[in-house]
Amino acid sequence: MNNCVLGLDLSLTSTGWAIDAADERRKWGVIKTARRGASRLDYIDDAITRLVEAEMPDLVVIENYAFGNSLSLAALAELGGVVRLSLHRMGYRYIAVAPATLKKFVTGKGQAEKAAMMMHCLRNWLVEIGNNNAADAFGLCQFGRCYLDGTGFKAFQVKSVEQFKKKEEP
Repeated sequence: MNNCVLGLDLSLTSTGWAIDAADERRKWGVIKTARRGASRLDYIDDAITRLVEAEMPDLVVIENYAFGNSLSLAALAELGGVVRLSLHRMGYRYIAVAPATLKKFVTGKGQAEKAAMMMHCLRNWLVEIGNNNAADAFGLCQFGRCYLDGTGFKAFQVKSVEQFKKKEEP
């Protein structure tokens, strides 16, 4: 196992993604599209599928739904369902992390503005990411790395992951 993790901050217009692995693969970006409807879902799913096939992560970490935004929740749920189904069919393990859990893991607080997430990516992992969706994806990626092996992470980050693991147990 390479402890290769793919983080995905799903968005209908600009999905953030990040890869980090023990073999020093570290990259990030966004999948942008102006398409609508099923064509948009297909485009994003295809881009994520190609990324997964190229990087072969040990774990995929998806930001879970933000239930506070009811206007776009249905469309985001469609995208989330499509991506989850594709990962399942390809045989890849994934976890879904609540937005507040991600923010607490990255910043130490359950609430944080997008700019704070970008700043903490620089502070915690010495990466300068100029896109807030990619920064969130990188935070998810680091959450996944800590989930697989907490060595080298801050105590509050390890605690955040341990609390997450307790909730996901049956």
